[in-house]
Amino acid sequence: MVGFALLSTLATAVYLLTMDRSVSWWDCGEFISTGWLLQVGHPPGAPTYQLLSHLFMLLSFGNPMLVAPLSNALSALSAGLTVGILYLTILEFTSHHSPFTSHLPAAVGALCYLFCDTAWFSAVESEVYSLGMLFCALDLWLALRYRRTGNHRLLLLIALLLGLGVGVHLMTLLVAPALLPIVLPTLVRRRRWGLILPPAALLFLLGLTTYLIIPLRAAANPPINEGNPSTTEAFMRYMKRDQYAKAPLYPRMWRERDAANWDDWTYGLDGVAGNAAYYVNYQLGYMYGRYLMYNFIGRENLKSHRVVIFILPFLLGLWGLLRHRKRSRWGFWTVMLLFLFGGAILNLYLNHPCYEPRERDYAYILSFYAFAIWIGVGTAEVLSSPRLKGSLTRCIVVLLTLLAPLLMACGNWSDHDRHNCHSVHDIAMAHLQPCDHGAILITLGDNDTFPLWYLQQVEHQRTDIDIYNINLTGGARTMQLIESSLGHRPVYFSQYFVDRFGMYYEGRLRCKGLCWQLLPADTNLSSLVTCPSPSIEWHITESEYIDPVSARFLDTWHRNLKSCDI
Repeated sequence: MVGFALLSTLATAVYLLTMDRSVSWWDCGEFISTGWLLQVGHPPGAPTYQLLSHLFMLLSFGNPMLVAPLSNALSALSAGLTVGILYLTILEFTSHHSPFTSHLPAAVGALCYLFCDTAWFSAVESEVYSLGMLFCALDLWLALRYRRTGNHRLLLLIALLLGLGVGVHLMTLLVAPALLPIVLPTLVRRRRWGLILPPAALLFLLGLTTYLIIPLRAAANPPINEGNPSTTEAFMRYMKRDQYAKAPLYPRMWRERDAANWDDWTYGLDGVAGNAAYYVNYQLGYMYGRYLMYNFIGRENLKSHRVVIFILPFLLGLWGLLRHRKRSRWGFWTVMLLFLFGGAILNLYLNHPCYEPRERDYAYILSFYAFAIWIGVGTAEVLSSPRLKGSLTRCIVVLLTLLAPLLMACGNWSDHDRHNCHSVHDIAMAHLQPCDHGAILITLGDNDTFPLWYLQQVEHQRTDIDIYNINLTGGARTMQLIESSLGHRPVYFSQYFVDRFGMYYEGRLRCKGLCWQLLPADTNLSSLVTCPSPSIEWHITESEYIDPVSARFLDTWHRNLKSCDI
């Protein structure tokens, strides 16, 4: 357990050092806000994550500036423990090797996961994936221990963790198929089905009881109450995610607006052949294979810089995949099921539209975890090879294997280090600050809404402004709200909203910072003082890594200022 302690401590330290100190893009602002006040976020909810993040936030003792860092720290700690458990898991698969050729490879595999792009990205912000992976890693390791010890109480613990894990993210259920090659043979051999399965099912259901907080809190009508699942019927709609479009398994390109991209990915083929080509080229290749390469070979971002990892981690994992099947059939199929259900099979189910609004690599983190196991197995096979003769040769090979995680750490550090990043917080303030007192601000997406919720709900900034997201409020109700408020309250639109619906208000919009003020139809814009610059204290520095979302907002900011001659 010394290796577990050392690697967990190292990983947690790395993640805490590079952790975001405030709010991040996408769902992070929502998770911090709903966790802090136990409110109702987007379907189907994450009650286990919410309760644990709330416990972490209580350590702020009421200081609002500590709430976000403490929420982010939950992800850092969860990801750090996952690295340590991965080390123990690889040891289970390489136990037939000598201590040196099992412990060192286990450390190499765990370190490669520590520094891989997807795991690191999720570990430094308030998202569910690091905690979800901790539950998955625990389930797999406990199943391996059950195979070795036959202790049936471990099965009961696995069942409870599976239920609790569902309350973090549904992806935790994807680990279940990988447990079958481990658990079923032991259960059959010991013939204890009748004694184990009923209490295991009961404990699984017990883990699901965290979902009770969703209708209970919805009934209290908190400020953030998405879907208002306070009744049985509304709660069922909430759990089924009725507000989201359901992707079918066929056709693969299922949205009408995606038809324009058909020829780009199908080479002009139609019917089944066209769907197959789209699946192989775009969905499996671009939306999964590309992410696998990002994590273990490297990537190039044309807008900023190139991340060079070389191919060493990928080759070690590929060698581990090939050798694992010969060494241990049950172990190979355990990791293969984890790899497939967390990767290709999940990709088939998700049926990605063309194109996604953001990178979706986080969805496949379980598959990358499985590949990190193969990196450990492959390293063990290399170090135990009889062809390694002589101490000098062995030392060179050891150094080369240690080079794999070192290259990943050096290549990924710069754009995963968020300890001094201020762009999200400052851009959110640039949305609120220009608005008049008592204004209504209409938004469209996640990134022009959730960070603003965080500022209001946690930091108590500009609580006089009412924020309405058209996707949550509804189009008809939002338009009615706009017309009924005009003349009584100042109405503002976010840039995202203007990009989509600005055509309907042409000649009535005045730019104010990152927002646009809606004016009455008879207003003479030329007689107004245009685009007053809001008094915002920008903390963004030239040395700060600017992610693509922040870059888009800042580009909009500068274009708006330039268009107003400021």
